[in-house]
Amino acid sequence: MNLSQTEAYRNAAAQERSEAQRSTLPLVRQRHLRSAEAWDAMASQGEMTERLAQANADNRVKQPYQRPPSAEST
Repeated sequence: MNLSQTEAYRNAAAQERSEAQRSTLPLVRQRHLRSAEAWDAMASQGEMTERLAQANADNRVKQPYQRPPSAEST
């Protein structure tokens, strides 16, 4: 199975939350929860990057690059 980077980040966040629930030490639990928040933030950033990349690719298909007119031809 091939996971996207975003899915891998979400899975890591879920794993950290699971570890936090199993932890009996408050500081260890907090560390796992902070780690889960960081993984979620990376996943959100990755999702935004994927959306922007797709929009950029769609825009390139709709509007192929055209060289601007040169100053010499005027």
